[in-house]
Amino acid sequence: MKISLWGDWKFKESTRRDWMNAHVPGCNYLDLLANGEIEDPFNGTNEEKVRWIGDKDWEYTRNFEINEATMSQEFIFLHCDMLDTLADIYINERLIGKANNCHLAYDFNIKNYVVLGENNIRIYFYSPVEYITNKQKEDLMPHNHFGITGVPHIRKPQCHFGWDFAPILPVSGITRDIYIHAYDNAKILDLEVVQHFNEDMTAVDVELIPTISAEKINGTFSLVCPNGNTLSLGGIIRNGVSKTFHIDDPELWWTCDISGKSEQPLYIAKLTLANHEALSRVVGLRKIELNRDTDEYGRNFQFVLNGLPLFIKGGNYIPADSFITRFDSKRLKTFMTAIQSSNMNMLRVWGGGYYESDEFYNACDKYGILVWQDFMFACAPYPFYNEEFINLVYKEIEYNVKRLRNHPCLALWCGNNEIEMMSSCWPHKKKLIKWTDVFFYDKLPTFLKKFDNNTPYIPGSPTASTFMKNINSDNDGDVHMWHVWHGLQPLTYYRKRTPRFCSEFGLESLPNMQTIRGFAKPSDYSLNSKVFVAHQKCSSGNNKMLYYMSTRFRIPKLFEDIVYLSQLTQQECVRNATEHWRRNRGKCNGAMYWQLNDCWPVSSWSSIDYEGRFKALQYSARHFNAPITISIEDNKTALKFFLHNDTAEPFNGSLQLTFSSFDGKDIYSDVMDVHADSVSSTLVFSKDYKFMLRDSKDRVLYIKLFDEKGKLVVYRTHLFDAEKNLKLPRAKFLKFVKVQNGIAEIKIKADAYARFVKLEIANTCKPLSDNYFDMKPFEEKIVTVPVENNMSALEIERNLSIMSIADVEPRGSKFSDSMTRLKIKLIPTNFVNWVYCHTI
Repeated sequence: MKISLWGDWKFKESTRRDWMNAHVPGCNYLDLLANGEIEDPFNGTNEEKVRWIGDKDWEYTRNFEINEATMSQEFIFLHCDMLDTLADIYINERLIGKANNCHLAYDFNIKNYVVLGENNIRIYFYSPVEYITNKQKEDLMPHNHFGITGVPHIRKPQCHFGWDFAPILPVSGITRDIYIHAYDNAKILDLEVVQHFNEDMTAVDVELIPTISAEKINGTFSLVCPNGNTLSLGGIIRNGVSKTFHIDDPELWWTCDISGKSEQPLYIAKLTLANHEALSRVVGLRKIELNRDTDEYGRNFQFVLNGLPLFIKGGNYIPADSFITRFDSKRLKTFMTAIQSSNMNMLRVWGGGYYESDEFYNACDKYGILVWQDFMFACAPYPFYNEEFINLVYKEIEYNVKRLRNHPCLALWCGNNEIEMMSSCWPHKKKLIKWTDVFFYDKLPTFLKKFDNNTPYIPGSPTASTFMKNINSDNDGDVHMWHVWHGLQPLTYYRKRTPRFCSEFGLESLPNMQTIRGFAKPSDYSLNSKVFVAHQKCSSGNNKMLYYMSTRFRIPKLFEDIVYLSQLTQQECVRNATEHWRRNRGKCNGAMYWQLNDCWPVSSWSSIDYEGRFKALQYSARHFNAPITISIEDNKTALKFFLHNDTAEPFNGSLQLTFSSFDGKDIYSDVMDVHADSVSSTLVFSKDYKFMLRDSKDRVLYIKLFDEKGKLVVYRTHLFDAEKNLKLPRAKFLKFVKVQNGIAEIKIKADAYARFVKLEIANTCKPLSDNYFDMKPFEEKIVTVPVENNMSALEIERNLSIMSIADVEPRGSKFSDSMTRLKIKLIPTNFVNWVYCHTI
């Protein structure tokens, strides 16, 4: 029996007398915005104007009804999925309990506090800023360069207090489900699912282990198979006593790139008690391992799924909104579709945000996306020596491990983000550093095994074998590689490094122009304006974007072209790195770029901006992450062509090379048969191209890969110099649009070679089937996109703009570009980082 408390509430700042309307789930910022009390914190420079909100206490209240049927139940509980963060909870003005951890659900027994008929609930939220300020006076934590200092003292998303991608918006509120639950006799507290495979994985025993609030009760275990068949086991259910289902020839759960399926086979385990209490778990039959064996290169870091070694292709996931309740089911589905379409097989849930919602992990289960799960500790030492703090952390870990351990998508528990790597910056904090070692290397893994002894664990990321030794080593563990970007190393730097696994790397870019128009005015369109400085949280970030842009392209005159080229530079950075590491599969076993998404409209490392619009990188990822693809390694004289096959089956096909002038005249061509074993990267062809370099300023190489049936699998191009040094022609485009069954089909042709062709339809957000691609003269390209707002073909054609690199007008000379680059490098912070990254 359940009474939802979603919907209309009242709220106020604690010292005020008047109550305003509120909505739950939600938070104080959103409710103030809805009441017209503040302007949108995401717009202009409004973030600074709302800093006062985090300094205040807030109250929420509403009435609810308890009927006779509810009142007659033996137990009545108030359940709160997430109270953010420091709160006192009152029923009928009687204190029933306190909350002090955003990452922990709470159940309060309210049987003796409610009455028949109308009741009242009031929740008093204390200021998180005042709390950490006072705690900081008692126990100093290192300075937070991106926002408010003292964050490690509170169990709340750390990025709420400012980060190098996030604003300072420390919300208070009821941010997930809240309801009253009444029942008789027994309640199911948990249902653990443990899988026991035979050696060749042709059979599995699925063990269901219940945790119930009574010693025993009648009930039924059931297991629903993907085909709809149901297996059942009934009788007396005893707390902690398991029942086992045997399955021959199980349908295994795979990642989407290996299975080739848009949805994975899932089983449903369910326990139903005689009092009608029920709890179900989604089950994917699979075995996940992390290979940390010693080999010829050092110590491995390789995920193995069902016995098959993986190359991980993915990204780092941050909270999808600074006001998380705005990230609804529709946005989640759109995001997951984007991840799957970009051929990713893993997301890393980063340790400075939230343990994600059940809906998030269910979607990863469904779509075949593995999850690397950080515990919520990031970039700062934590007071684990404080008994009250560490006990609170233990409750958080137990709750979230039990909640997530059954998900087939769960591939790894990771202790923290970058604390070990950054500990050398706090040499005077010896006690904090000692407890970083004690907690993540001893206490946490020991405690974790009580609840999950099946999922791999690492102490932190980056990690090696011993605390604070060989961190970010290419021979052991995973690395965070920031020599490119922070260290101003060239985009080609990645080829000097072949780590065992790279879990962070990337480059910043601007969000899309349509997103920019939502938070800035045309008068603000400058990287030096107050608005764009406010929407850039990384030190010297806007300058660094120009720096890297000018290494490949000319610095443009128009702001819109700066947006375009910033995204292309980011795309080429991540593509080059990922392809290099895929070519070295076996030594390197994964590339997860930083970062996938944004929590507000900002210049950042994301490939999908806050409004859900794809940047160039997100489009490109679909190609360089493809299960079957070609990559090219070029040196001063030769091209090497590698065939990547991430599927479980061998690949046979043919490779076609065509060397042409920009006007479409073919100069050289070659065709060869190619083969790649399953889950492999294979050198299939090497070509000396000295003869091509004689006239390479207006030459392009087209590469096509066909499968055995002659179907085109890969189409890409290769240039022999940076775009700023080439004579790229300004192509003219022919376009034709038709709409059928809600899909717009756009056909385009170019009269000359066109580099990085960008299509944009004004006032739309839906991603195109492809974008930022190259076009050979007079070849037809078809791009599709779902129709928004019932637009006709004519309306789409009128709102469609097409451009390429050649349409960008430089703002000055090449010399002025080089001087801009030098000035940026000589900025003190940048120069120090540059020197540091040249010496390690």
